[in-house]
Amino acid sequence: MNDNILQNGYPSWEELKKFNRIPSDERFAKGPVAVIECIQAIPCNPCEGACKFGAICVGEPIINLPQLEEEKCTGCGMCVAQCSGLAIFVVDKTYSETQATVSFPHEYLPLPEKGQTVTAVNRAGKPVCEAVVVRVVNPERNDHTPVVTVAIPKEFADVVRGMVRLGMEKPADHSCCKDYVYKENDPDDLIVCRCEEVTVGDIRKAIAEGAASITGVKRRTRAGMGLCQGRTCSKIVTKMLSDATGKRGIDIPLDTARPPMKPVTMKILGGDDDV
Repeated sequence: MNDNILQNGYPSWEELKKFNRIPSDERFAKGPVAVIECIQAIPCNPCEGACKFGAICVGEPIINLPQLEEEKCTGCGMCVAQCSGLAIFVVDKTYSETQATVSFPHEYLPLPEKGQTVTAVNRAGKPVCEAVVVRVVNPERNDHTPVVTVAIPKEFADVVRGMVRLGMEKPADHSCCKDYVYKENDPDDLIVCRCEEVTVGDIRKAIAEGAASITGVKRRTRAGMGLCQGRTCSKIVTKMLSDATGKRGIDIPLDTARPPMKPVTMKILGGDDDV
């Protein structure tokens, strides 16, 4: 299950279709709608509480995949910044006859500005087309997770899920795309682990204190101890360790993910009889 996530870190189109993550064509035709590309059964439900229209349901148990009631969704985007896994987008295929818009979380500085032309990327982080920034929303309630909306050619509406970080643009032919590159001038307050709110500065300090593995960083900062168990931050931590120690990423010791646990009653442990 979820082979593409395990191998590449992002879901494939086939997996998204299999897990019913894509709204219907009829709903897309009515205007902007949330696209929840979460296919991992982890204990997480902030998206459910973020939607004041009741369009997203996780329910019990908390490891359920979030389900979108697409007729209730207004495409407001309140859920985008609240998703710990950065897996929710708002897509509007009715923006114009030739263009669609995609709204996505973007936690990199500097932020783009309205009207700026940027390079849009797909789920793998590879450039696919040019995009024009329609708006950047970053209120206090987003908790340092700006939401960027870009206009793109309509044929890329199901493909574009982000943009190249400003200052790291790739060659014009878009023939290649490197992984995220940690830079020494990245600001200390840049969030790396959203679940535990661990910053670049926190990880720099942990490495300076002797952390030489992902587990070492985790013990000092809690990065990777949150609901997603490091699915979002472990690759960035690995890159930072690699740059600091001179080791190849493949030589950085891996972390050990823990299964989700929650308290149970003695009645459940004891069976059907009352305790």
